[in-house]
Amino acid sequence: MFGRSLPRVEHEEKLEILQLIEAHERTLAICRACAQTAHDLAWEIKRGAMPDAEALRKTIEESERVLAELGRIEIAIAEMKAALW
Repeated sequence: MFGRSLPRVEHEEKLEILQLIEAHERTLAICRACAQTAHDLAWEIKRGAMPDAEALRKTIEESERVLAELGRIEIAIAEMKAALW
């Protein structure tokens, strides 16, 4: 790869690649947020505290938003894979 010229990538192809990279970035951010939330909740419970109902409601709402986003990403990935064949 190094030392040789890469084939010219068309503008449309660059946009598609950028969309894929951005989707991966969003997925990683979602995974990090989920892991951090699980970590924080586990530590709070370990200390003997119980999160208040409002904090749990917000966590549930955010989890549902994340699951919906992951579902959209899964669909987009399946569509991209299908388009290859």
